[in-house]
Amino acid sequence: MLVSNLIHRVWIIWVTVIAVCTCVPVPCPQDTCALSDVKDNQCRDLDAYLKCMKSLSKKCRGDIGYHSAITVSNSEFKKKCIGHEDFSRNNSGENSQMVPSTHNACPMLFDDKKEHRFCGLFGDPHLRTFDGKYQTCRIHGAWQVIDNPFFSIMVTNDAVLNSTTATAPTKLTVMLKAHKPECTSYKLFEAQGDSQLPDKFVDSTTSSGPASSPTVSLSWRSNDNNSETVIIRLSYISTIITVTRVGKYLSISAKLPDQLAQVFDQDKNVLCSSGCPTSEQIDIKQVTISELDRGLTLCHNSIGPTGHKLTDQYLDWCVFDMMTSHDEQFIKASHAAYSDVLFFEPRSLFNRTVSVFEFNPDSTADANCICRLNLFILTIIALYNFL
Repeated sequence: MLVSNLIHRVWIIWVTVIAVCTCVPVPCPQDTCALSDVKDNQCRDLDAYLKCMKSLSKKCRGDIGYHSAITVSNSEFKKKCIGHEDFSRNNSGENSQMVPSTHNACPMLFDDKKEHRFCGLFGDPHLRTFDGKYQTCRIHGAWQVIDNPFFSIMVTNDAVLNSTTATAPTKLTVMLKAHKPECTSYKLFEAQGDSQLPDKFVDSTTSSGPASSPTVSLSWRSNDNNSETVIIRLSYISTIITVTRVGKYLSISAKLPDQLAQVFDQDKNVLCSSGCPTSEQIDIKQVTISELDRGLTLCHNSIGPTGHKLTDQYLDWCVFDMMTSHDEQFIKASHAAYSDVLFFEPRSLFNRTVSVFEFNPDSTADANCICRLNLFILTIIALYNFL
């Protein structure tokens, strides 16, 4: 009994000591860091203040006032001093304690590893929006494809020769908006279907930023005698844009961060963001059937540049374009768009190899139903053989 009471008393004393030690806070000595009231060298003073505060990170861990001061000061420094010429000049001395000048560094505004969205436009034209909707549209004339604070894309759709209904992109403009001298100046890329794609921007450049790690780069490649692709990379906003010409028709694809894809003016018709207006949308299942067998045969038997065959909506769109335009260049355009999807967003494909026009030209549901029926029959046969 005596031992038990002794253990109990020792335990109470030990708990009390721990409670006192943990509950008495060690004051954060952030008052030892102070900002000068003189505004002549504000950037230098801010930098020195931040260095002083960061040296107290262990002593002030968990102090709300300390972390708030760090956050506010960091924000002020980035706003007033990053790329500031006076700060760069004052920071160039051998004995300087300042951080190196970031005048030539363009900050990465979006994370490459986070979620991205894909959009593509090609053919009669067919649209895959950022939120995964598939649409076929009339949209004759000039239309905004993408518009955000960093760049915009516009296409012009003209009537297809020898067709009463079909239109296709024949002109395209990619405009890069000026964003900080160290990132990019204003740049323009223009393409027309009746001529080879340019291999540079309108200002005759192909890049911005340092040669070792450009913030903007434009590359050009020939696909065959009548087709080229241009790839525009905007590393500072984790964005890739591809423009492809097949014959006299153009296609555009873009992959950009989810946050950026959601930035657009809702009062405007921006195709990738809001889709085609309802009045401009076409139900491909209601198209007048013309040379269906020819379209199905050509689209099924065609093979893309990477050895792939068309599936899903891209197969349907290929057949649709062959029925409305009878122009085999649209088959190559379908493959170019399909290649972009394989590169940018392969998980969006379900590898459906049966066209919606295959069984009942007027019913997608019938095609899917027959697919399910075939699968059911095969399952029954397999179970019968197994048993």
